Amino acid sequence: MSKLIRKLNIIFHPYIMFEKIHWFFASKSLKACGKKTMMGYTFFVNEPDNISFGNNVVFGHNCIVACYEKNFDKYTGYKPVLTIGNSVNFGNYCHISCLNKITIEDGVLTGDNVSIIDNFHGNQTAEENDIRPACRKLYSKGPIHIGKNVWLGKNVCVMPNVNIGDYAVIGANSVVTHDIPAYAVAAGCPARVIRLMK
Repeated sequence: MSKLIRKLNIIFHPYIMFEKIHWFFASKSLKACGKKTMMGYTFFVNEPDNISFGNNVVFGHNCIVACYEKNFDKYTGYKPVLTIGNSVNFGNYCHISCLNKITIEDGVLTGDNVSIIDNFHGNQTAEENDIRPACRKLYSKGPIHIGKNVWLGKNVCVMPNVNIGDYAVIGANSVVTHDIPAYAVAAGCPARVIRLMK
């Protein structure tokens, strides 16, 4: 009986109920949202009308999913498109930032604290030095495409203009700065192919 009471206390805890209601309304504002999608507690979604989720997309706690058609109320000059396929699972503290285009195919799995970011603050020029980094114009060097059944380990960072092929595995703490072929195991900073599984 005490186990049942504990479960009911968890399910009906005011904070948990608030987060469930928060996600219910946030999911309705997405461009597309499949069935059985779920966002963990304390999430943030920016410009949801540019974001599409497939079925069975699950995010852990404290995740950020953001598009930036506007930044500080100024148009960036980009029309971001963020598309996540079916049966994709993200760990806790993951961050997706889309200015250009990010496509994540079906079956992708990530560890905690993974960053997938297709943009930078500023263009690294001398003229921008007097502008605080957070206030610099956003730029993208290209879109990101992550193929089917890719596994991104804990603390992986995927940078702009990168294509990760189907079934690739990226080791923990890696920074992906260039294309990784399908069936590859890659790791390092920058990530390099260690071996091919096929």
